[in-house]
Amino acid sequence: MKVKINKKTYTIKPLAVGSIAAAVVLCIALGVVLTRPKAPEPEPEPEPTADIDEKYDASEGVLDTTELESTVLMETEDAGQEYIDSTLFLGDSNTARFIRVLDPETKKTFSTKNNTIGVVGMGIDAISSLACMDFYTGRYTMPQAVKILQPERVIITFGTNNLYGNSTDATSFISRYEAQIKTIENAYPYADIIINSIPPVSKVRDYTNVSMIQIDAYNKAIAEMCKKNDWKYLNSAEALKDKDTGYARPGYMVADGLHLDQKGQVALFKYIRTHAYITEDDRPKPLASIPGIIGVPDGLIKINPLNEEEFTEDPSEPEPTAATEKPEKTAEATSTPAMDCVNGTYNEEKKVCVCDEKYTVDTQTGACTVEAESTASPSPDASGTPEATSTPTASSNPTPTPSPSQTATPTPAPDITCPDGGTYPAGTDCSLHPAPNVTCPDGGSYPAGTDCSLHPAPNVTCPDGGSYPAGTDCSLHPAPNVTCPDGGSYPAGTDCSLHPAPEPDPQPENPAPAQQDQPQ
Repeated sequence: MKVKINKKTYTIKPLAVGSIAAAVVLCIALGVVLTRPKAPEPEPEPEPTADIDEKYDASEGVLDTTELESTVLMETEDAGQEYIDSTLFLGDSNTARFIRVLDPETKKTFSTKNNTIGVVGMGIDAISSLACMDFYTGRYTMPQAVKILQPERVIITFGTNNLYGNSTDATSFISRYEAQIKTIENAYPYADIIINSIPPVSKVRDYTNVSMIQIDAYNKAIAEMCKKNDWKYLNSAEALKDKDTGYARPGYMVADGLHLDQKGQVALFKYIRTHAYITEDDRPKPLASIPGIIGVPDGLIKINPLNEEEFTEDPSEPEPTAATEKPEKTAEATSTPAMDCVNGTYNEEKKVCVCDEKYTVDTQTGACTVEAESTASPSPDASGTPEATSTPTASSNPTPTPSPSQTATPTPAPDITCPDGGTYPAGTDCSLHPAPNVTCPDGGSYPAGTDCSLHPAPNVTCPDGGSYPAGTDCSLHPAPNVTCPDGGSYPAGTDCSLHPAPEPDPQPENPAPAQQDQPQ
């Protein structure tokens, strides 16, 4: 007998009854096996993307300091934690990680919210425009925050989020970076400016559109920019790179190959302390009071500039591993830290300090630091002694006299002046009232603080047809002479009708016939 199962034919020979029953069971089993769906095959592992650094030469990334000796910070003695504490760090997510990752030696973060402004996903163009630092007096841009914090020095680390491909032309990047750094310098010219190198990346990394070829080229351009502007260049990349490969040293980066891990941060901060730049402290004294610091809010930038995708996790957060401890939540790191209202009480509703009777609010910082003159002047007394208080008499319904502390009405904080020049109630978010744009000579409108020398007026075209810088005296470049019909050369604009072509000599109407010689 022939049986078809799953399009296959099986021949069954005649058997005894018992054998037939066994055969039936066997056929059912075969049917189950043959009709059972196949288990899904495991997906092949993705092959690594082509490396745009295929032709990368690590030796090309070594900075030649011969002509940059006064610009590149050289090795010094270890300046210690005091140097770190008196430095303000500005940057992107790698800077934000300074206050998220623990130093294995001190069991503390490498810096604090008081001296760190790091924004995930931030590039150079947002330095002067993105309000990113929260104080109890409002939210401010980096230049504004630098002015409020009054640091001895700032270390600025940007550039990673402006990388794409392996182009080595840094002209546009440097022009924009330089203009943004100058807004910080102009906001608080007493701070020393130190520009840090763009950190290296791992050879194996998530962001394959970021190349060491471009990082090295940009870092060299940053060093030249520092030399031009008398800023200092911190060549920390040399401490983070593998000398043979040029990429980040093994173990210095997290899994994405872009952000510094604990070991990388240890190496970076050791380099910062041992390449210190300490100058005479010329900040105006006494320093202005600093309002309560909240820190950098999360989620300011939603789209990852390196892949144009929405951030699904915060790259500044340390990766949870058994070997890595997480910073303990302290009062300083909570989302609603207590405002330091010395000589006053913090009003949660109005987000301002309500000062005690003898103090008033500093309009620059919102803190109760300036002692106010008493508004209630005692009446003059010739004897110079206070008047005696009459003895109170008994009353059927005595009313207690409230103490001065009970009757004192809290002094409202004075209005503040925002960058747009307007006066607003204390606690107003001045980031909503930025300084007006400036119009540069090229006619364009740019953010306040822009270096208009980078936007000169367009050239002028003089009468001679040439293009010259704006302001050129075109009288020195007159139009070329014109040639009139009379053949003469005259200044441009001459009326050639006054110089017609000369008329030909007139010919006689009946010319006399030529006399012929008569024969002799």
